[in-house]
Amino acid sequence: MLDMKELLFLTTEHSSHQGFNLANIAVDIIAVIILFWALYKYAWGKLINMLDERQKLVNSQLDDAEKNQKESLALVKENQEKLAKAQSTIKEMMENARKQSKLEKENILNDAKTEVELLKENARRDIEDEKNKALDEITKQITDLSVLVASKIIEKQLDKKSQSELVEKIIKEVGDK
Repeated sequence: MLDMKELLFLTTEHSSHQGFNLANIAVDIIAVIILFWALYKYAWGKLINMLDERQKLVNSQLDDAEKNQKESLALVKENQEKLAKAQSTIKEMMENARKQSKLEKENILNDAKTEVELLKENARRDIEDEKNKALDEITKQITDLSVLVASKIIEKQLDKKSQSELVEKIIKEVGDK
């Protein structure tokens, strides 16, 4: 079959030598119609099929790209939501930890204050007990001393001066013990 360039060359070559001729025009029109018919019969279907396949491929790729973009946007949104939720959880955990540590601190301080007050009360009680023991001991010693002095005075009926000397002597003896 003739190439398109050769057909064009032949048709222009033929018409330039003979001038304007109706027969040549008719032959040219018939040649063009045969050319178009041959193209339509043998190449047009393949060409259209190839263009349709190409169009389908492009449409498929565009659909895939759009689907991938939507999936990516959904994943980004999901990750942002997860990040926001994680940040919220962390913030809540930190706040709870602060509250818990504040409660622990208050509990420790309250326990310490209670223990200090208990220790103070025990110390006061111990001091009071020791004071009472000491007063009881002093009272006992004074009683013993008074009994001793009275017995000595009774033994010796002395005059005032002798009594005073005797009391001082007894006090001095008790003081040395």
